[in-house]
Amino acid sequence: MPFHYDQDYHHAIAVGGEGSAAERWQCERETVLKYKQRGAILDIGCSSGGFLSTMMSASWKLYGIEMEPSTADRARQTTDAEVFTGDVIEAPFAAESFDVVTSFDVLEHMYDPSTFLAKVLQWLKPGGIYCTRVPNIDCWEARMLGTFWYGLELPRHLSHFSPRSLRFVMGALGFEEVQVQTSPVSYLEHSAGYLYSAVVERLGFSARPQSQNRSQGVARRAVRKAMRLTVVEPFCRLASSFGAGASMLAIFRKPI
Repeated sequence: MPFHYDQDYHHAIAVGGEGSAAERWQCERETVLKYKQRGAILDIGCSSGGFLSTMMSASWKLYGIEMEPSTADRARQTTDAEVFTGDVIEAPFAAESFDVVTSFDVLEHMYDPSTFLAKVLQWLKPGGIYCTRVPNIDCWEARMLGTFWYGLELPRHLSHFSPRSLRFVMGALGFEEVQVQTSPVSYLEHSAGYLYSAVVERLGFSARPQSQNRSQGVARRAVRKAMRLTVVEPFCRLASSFGAGASMLAIFRKPI
């Protein structure tokens, strides 16, 4: 699997997480603070610390887990968090250490989601919360685009969840549901990139990986933004209100 998580991948994730971090992580931060206002927080798959940087205050003790060493070092430097480098299951945190555990766009990468989630439950204090974001396999985009849906992201995404299946897994492990909501995000532009790559490769050419930046002219950026504001975003908000958004943001609690 390390072959599929190269430097381009880690760089793209870090840049995406750090750029305009306060705005980028606003929804996730506000969701956590709605239920917990202080304590020890562990961000699994913390990358270079983008989300953790928004939680920096005297109210929080920050922890992270990141598998790529240089990215983990950056998270330590930028947030002063205690970051374990390596596999989640091997992290040496004691049971009932955390008031909050988060994992954003991580659960779908796990070989064994149940073992991973059991570890999360073990690490949480009674009454502690787990906040996660995962793609919604039951969304309208997945139904429409099929194998070209970006949320599949093969071969890195190993498991896929719908609101129903996520509730089932978490309940079976002993978590209590607090909220499961779909978000008005969209993977359409990235999915279009998959379609484009498929056409290019079918014509006998090599497609550039999506993790590599492409320079775009002003006119193209303006058209893309206009499409997002007038068509994509309104439709995605409507779909989200019916539980068919492309991503889920969920909170589960460890029973007291």
